Amino acid sequence: MTENITWQCTVGQLDAACAHQMTARVRHMVDSYAWSPQSNDNGAVAITVLDRISPRTTTVSWSDPRGCRYGEQVWRLATARRSGICALSGQPIVAGDAIYRPSKTTPPPANAAAMMLVIAVDRAFADSCC
Repeated sequence: MTENITWQCTVGQLDAACAHQMTARVRHMVDSYAWSPQSNDNGAVAITVLDRISPRTTTVSWSDPRGCRYGEQVWRLATARRSGICALSGQPIVAGDAIYRPSKTTPPPANAAAMMLVIAVDRAFADSCC
């Protein structure tokens, strides 16, 4: 019985170490990856505004042919800290603009650096409701 518990502890420690390493690798990839909504050989990113959860959150369906797909990803209202491009409309974003961004999770999502202008999200949500 003691051998079984010892083995479970060993496997648990290995799982925790692997999870920590994977989280660090994903975080490094997201931090160093200059995300862009532009299309590539496989097609463009497909984004659909699904629902308003609250005045500060919305759910988004995100499908990127480069490897990530989120069926119901929660995005939160924020202020842009840097310039960028709106993933939904392609409009420029300036630091200080009202935006939505993916909720922070561990590990971070592959689209963690993406931003959408609030006015573009409002427009897309209004269009989908009518």
